Amino acid sequence: MSFLTISYNPEWHSRLLSFMQGIYPHRDFQYLDWWLSNIDNYRECWDKCAIVLDNDKIIGCTTVNVLDVIDTNGRKQFFAQANTILLPDYRGKGLSRRIYERYNYPDWITFGFTDIAWKIQRKYVKDFTPINPVNVYVSLSLRGFISSHVWRLMKRRTLKDCLFPMHVGLGRKEELVLIKGIDDVHFPNVGKWNGDDIEIVRNREYFQKRFFNIFNSDKYYIYNYLSHGVPIGYVIFRGTVYKGIDMVSLVDFRFEKRKDEMKALNAAVAVAGHCGIGFVITLTSRNWGYRLSPLTVLMKKKLHSAVGTKEKTDKLNEILVTSADSDLDFVYYK
Repeated sequence: MSFLTISYNPEWHSRLLSFMQGIYPHRDFQYLDWWLSNIDNYRECWDKCAIVLDNDKIIGCTTVNVLDVIDTNGRKQFFAQANTILLPDYRGKGLSRRIYERYNYPDWITFGFTDIAWKIQRKYVKDFTPINPVNVYVSLSLRGFISSHVWRLMKRRTLKDCLFPMHVGLGRKEELVLIKGIDDVHFPNVGKWNGDDIEIVRNREYFQKRFFNIFNSDKYYIYNYLSHGVPIGYVIFRGTVYKGIDMVSLVDFRFEKRKDEMKALNAAVAVAGHCGIGFVITLTSRNWGYRLSPLTVLMKKKLHSAVGTKEKTDKLNEILVTSADSDLDFVYYK
């Protein structure tokens, strides 16, 4: 066998897309196409992506996309790794090491390692530094649970019938207002949301690519969060199914003050109640633990994360990650 490792370029798009679709038949073809199309648009990603060939046959790969981060020193690009694959018949031949050695460049980041990759990468990737994992939380919407139970008994309603409301009153002169387009999204002038020392950039460009240009943009519901009529942040939801249970997914959230973050979870529970859905699922790097209001359970599942950088990772350890980052929103639940 003759193995060759080459860098990616857009000429490989169709062939790599077919390979990935065969590996991930449960994932939407349009998602994989969207992922590779983003790589096509960033020349600096190509050399960091690897395609492993056995003669002319693709047998493995790894891909990266750009992730913008902002901190006290300004904006910086990280390279978000995903889709590291090697066909089972080719394992144990040193090819995994060949792929992982492609990671030996600064400023890569990964959210949601597979268990195998988590064990192996630290052997071959220098500056491999674990950071806080992404946690999975499930919250109860009592109103939604009762409504869903009634509808289920009557066999008259499913998740497909759920209509997310245009407006949700939250009390204390706080409310959610569904936006009509990207021009309605509230962005802070300073470019940072939570007042954290480091944050993943959430700006107009990010929204355009992640929620409007994507193949399933109609599944996302973006709300401005208003307090006394003034927007102080946003929350993003979609309907989903997790372990056979209809849920509202809290996909993403940002507030101008970190102390307001829990408003996102309360808002998600309120929206679930309006939709007649009993549960909310949230993926986030925040350590919320168990909560009584709203009733929230920390699941055993944790999505491991790591960075490759020689810089101190104290700040990166505190970075807010949600299911909108990387492909968490697409991989771990429908």
